Amino acid sequence: MQPLKFKPIFMKRIWGGNALKTRYGFNIPDGDKIGELWCISDNRTAVSEVEGGSFDGIKLNELAKNYKDELYGEGKSYDRFPLLIKIIDANDKLSVQVHPDDDYAYKHENGDLGKTEMWYIIDAKPGAKLVCGLKEGTTKQQFKTLLDEGILEDCLNEVEVNPGDVIYIPSGMVHAIGDGILICEIQQNSDLTYRVYDYNRVDDNGNKRELHIDKALDVIDFNLKSDKIVPEYKKIEGGSIAKVVDSKYFKTDVIVVDSSLNIETNGTFNTLVVVDGECKLSYDNDTMHLKSGESMLVSASIDKYTVTGNCRLIRSYV
Repeated sequence: MQPLKFKPIFMKRIWGGNALKTRYGFNIPDGDKIGELWCISDNRTAVSEVEGGSFDGIKLNELAKNYKDELYGEGKSYDRFPLLIKIIDANDKLSVQVHPDDDYAYKHENGDLGKTEMWYIIDAKPGAKLVCGLKEGTTKQQFKTLLDEGILEDCLNEVEVNPGDVIYIPSGMVHAIGDGILICEIQQNSDLTYRVYDYNRVDDNGNKRELHIDKALDVIDFNLKSDKIVPEYKKIEGGSIAKVVDSKYFKTDVIVVDSSLNIETNGTFNTLVVVDGECKLSYDNDTMHLKSGESMLVSASIDKYTVTGNCRLIRSYV
């Protein structure tokens, strides 16, 4: 199975901006608040469609069903493609939210998956901050009181971030993305979000977004907080690599390509997002071009591929 490119899926969000157009050149109408680009998705909300090549026009869920050994590796199987890959443009701050774990989601959300995720900071304005958990000692009752008084910020653990930083967000951790941040997000294939606090914002029709306070209080781990991960790069032939996340749900590396770099799949699929620069991906006698902002899915049936150019990649796999 050749490496797969997909048609971009754009999601309008109340907090979105135009960075996907200005930075990456996507054809987006002026004035549209695009908050998310779903790069690779087999989610119930939206399923990616192959663009180009011999599988042109085929949906990812169809490929996963009909070519699971080629895609995942022999003997491996998932109900749906296990990862959801996004680029998030937070022109304004996102809601304060939390995601359930698999057990809670299965019981309360019609058998859906929970959501553990990570963020790679592509760009951030000076002083930009994220919320990663709660201040030490915050209790459930204190949290509810501050929420009722509209001053939830008093208990949130804020972290200032810079381009290149990584944040790991396990299920149960309260979190929020601040304004002026562009992120590559790797997550479980789930779109379950419990909003706790949304700054009393309204949409274009004057409607507030739904909150999910009761469910959020069920799943919040009040002891969870995290700090940013500053990747530590190891020099390899043709570039450098930093292994930033190693969880049971996914593993993620940040790869910097300086010239030409060989990558082994190790018998599993690889997702690639080009967050900066551009490159060519070669396997056997075929070559495919990837521009900044584009992504690709390399199947387990390809043992090794070569990336040539000058770029920064986010690689994820299970």
